Amino acid sequence: MTPHRVVVVPWLRRVGGRVLPQWLAITIGGTILAWRPLNETELAHELEHVRQWRSAGLRFPLVYLAESIRAVRAGKRWYQDNRFEADARAAAARVTPR
Repeated sequence: MTPHRVVVVPWLRRVGGRVLPQWLAITIGGTILAWRPLNETELAHELEHVRQWRSAGLRFPLVYLAESIRAVRAGKRWYQDNRFEADARAAAARVTPR
């Protein structure tokens, strides 16, 4: 498993919800900041982002942004059609809740 830590900060819900209404968490490096505890599927999604950070290093925010710009220029949605989000959704889909 990828080394990580999850930090739950309830007030983050208000902050993130202004940008993305269904926002739950953000991953920065190996730290996952969430406004509530994550279930297995949600954690799998965020752990994929931890893996992406480890792969790209400090360039990750820039390559993520570039991918969002690419999606918009292609007439798609900046978040939903970002390939990093698609990969995270695929990782979450592989989890079978207990």
